[in-house]
Amino acid sequence: MQPKSRSQRLLRSVGFFFVVALLLLLVGCGGGGGSGSGTPQQPPRSAVTIVVQDAFTRAGLANASVRLGQQNLTTNTNGIATVSNLPAGVYDLQISKSGYTTFATRIACFNGARYTVRFTPTLTPATDETFHQRSVQVFAAAEGLQEAIAKVQAANENTTEDPVLLFVSASEAFFAAVDSVRNYAPRSFSVTSSRGRLDFLSTFFALTKVERGKQEIQDLRRRLLNGEPVPEIDAWLSQHPFQGARSVKELREMYPGAEGLMLHRLFIVYQQQAPDSGFNTAMDGAKDIWLSQFDQASDLLKNLLSWTIDKVWSGAGKLVVKTAEFASLVLENTKQIAWLYDKAKQQLILVKVTNDHSVTVPQTTVDIVVSNGSAHKPSVVTDYAIGASTQTLTLRPEPISIILPGTKVYKGTFSGSQPSADGGASWKVTTNLSFTLELRGEGTNTSPYTGTLRITGTHSVEVYHPKATDYPGFTASVNGAISVASLQNPPEAFYGEGDIGAAIVRVSGYPLGNTVTVTFSYYAKSPKASDLVYGPIVGDITLKLDYIK
Repeated sequence: MQPKSRSQRLLRSVGFFFVVALLLLLVGCGGGGGSGSGTPQQPPRSAVTIVVQDAFTRAGLANASVRLGQQNLTTNTNGIATVSNLPAGVYDLQISKSGYTTFATRIACFNGARYTVRFTPTLTPATDETFHQRSVQVFAAAEGLQEAIAKVQAANENTTEDPVLLFVSASEAFFAAVDSVRNYAPRSFSVTSSRGRLDFLSTFFALTKVERGKQEIQDLRRRLLNGEPVPEIDAWLSQHPFQGARSVKELREMYPGAEGLMLHRLFIVYQQQAPDSGFNTAMDGAKDIWLSQFDQASDLLKNLLSWTIDKVWSGAGKLVVKTAEFASLVLENTKQIAWLYDKAKQQLILVKVTNDHSVTVPQTTVDIVVSNGSAHKPSVVTDYAIGASTQTLTLRPEPISIILPGTKVYKGTFSGSQPSADGGASWKVTTNLSFTLELRGEGTNTSPYTGTLRITGTHSVEVYHPKATDYPGFTASVNGAISVASLQNPPEAFYGEGDIGAAIVRVSGYPLGNTVTVTFSYYAKSPKASDLVYGPIVGDITLKLDYIK
């Protein structure tokens, strides 16, 4: 027998490996399929990665519960959960964790798919004490949204990441953070006179567009992945074919078994390029929201689309924010946040302020609210004109409360609603209030107890009236204080009145123990009609306040 040549041995080896590769292809990644027996081939298998990040710190979030279809996973210390050998297809995704708002959506799973979700902490409405923290969170969420926008704009049709889902979750975080300060009114102002500082957030059209765009994205994603009609995408495809397909049906038929991957890529391209897509609707609002950290002299004020000042305003000026007794501010290793609102252009500017350092801002007239940490009330300046030259705005923040030695502090909260009726009208008042009682003295004839009961929160009124336009419903902030003093010594009760109601504070024993009881009659006043009062919302609200200091 003649020995085989080197080329013959090479061809034989190539042929062997070709047969092996063909068999593997027929069997499939998941080990399913038949060997000529007619058994239906199993769908291809996929490895999918879910990344969960805190929406404000953008750090990986450990121990978050991830439910993908019927599989339950938990994120590791880096906030990552990976599932392997998952049949390719469309699945419901739900992420939950104590202290965070549950996030749910529908996703296409294919091999190599990676989804990053910015997970939003549960937020309570801002108060004087938390306004600085909420402002920092709004700024962080805006930065996260800015990053997500850039990733959507930079994505291409070959990506296995989903920047659109990142944008959706970042939008939710930004909207939740802004919503937490929407009804905030600085305590140093009455409910009516303080409106106009931050109440523009309730009608700020830019926020409406961002929220509407996010909702449109989620609705379209659901319909597309569920196989429901998506006429808006089909109309766009008829003029802009994707992979040669002029409709979603054609695309599915062209890629049987891989339609999840192709729909994922189509969705990203559509959101980028279609002028009326949900993403571009949101972008129309994002252009009116500006921010900068100004850590370096070269930093420029940019909006969420990375436009600079000269694209909207005619020129820039320099503003120095100088806070008197700055060292007394409790900023928790953060910077003050300045909210500037240009009412004429309806543009919101968020700036991280370094005390006594200039920042670049547009030449315009703005309302300004500056956060001053957790121990001082924010500073409010209205109709402040910024010119071309450098100018200094000096602030003198007011302490929220000075707790003197020997002061006893009690705190508690109340939430409730009460329907009422009068003649042909009826209404329901819903309230969420926080109470802080500060008592000083020794409870003796020579040193009686005196103090202050501080009440903050919100109330809303739904009105059912034959002339609804004359008696509108409303939501308003509650910020007030009632001075209280002991009626007798040893004290059995305290009494006080204020603009927002009256309170009787009853003590549980003498000397004061770990709990006091407050009975509070509350009247909800409408900020839209000074002579219109609804109440009492609950005859004698009674709650216990716990001793904290």
